[in-house]
Amino acid sequence: MSAKTSRNAAPRKPKDTGNGAVPGNFLADLGRQQLAAATDAACAMFRGSEAMRAIQQQVAHEASLRHQAAAQKLHGSCAPADLLTIQSDLLRFDLQGATQYWQQLVTAALQSQIEMMASASHLLTDEQNGGWKSALENFQAVMASGNRFFAGMPEAPAGQPHA
Repeated sequence: MSAKTSRNAAPRKPKDTGNGAVPGNFLADLGRQQLAAATDAACAMFRGSEAMRAIQQQVAHEASLRHQAAAQKLHGSCAPADLLTIQSDLLRFDLQGATQYWQQLVTAALQSQIEMMASASHLLTDEQNGGWKSALENFQAVMASGNRFFAGMPEAPAGQPHA
């Protein structure tokens, strides 16, 4: 004779693990924390991308103004020595601008990486707001209780799945 539960019976409450967290919610909490960390990292990456784009736009604008001024000088009459001066000034400013450009890009990229690492590192150290440590402890507790459940199951004959 099998026992049936009434449809009107009160829902079962999950067992408390003793550290204030409910085992049924640990996966949702862990998933939420992972999604929050990934979203924080994406925000940092997009801010870094915006910063790099602003640097590129600024450098391109400055280079455009320099080359436009050089073109205006070249459209007028100038001595051969002026041609050499204009060309060497452009080369000097372009090399100097390129150096500054790459330094600014590297700085923006490093700042973006620092922000991305900070979004992940606070999860390991921030126990006040949940942190991964408590979620992982809950995961271990649930796995241990699951192992006790499965340890009591009889072995199935070879080739037959558990029912």
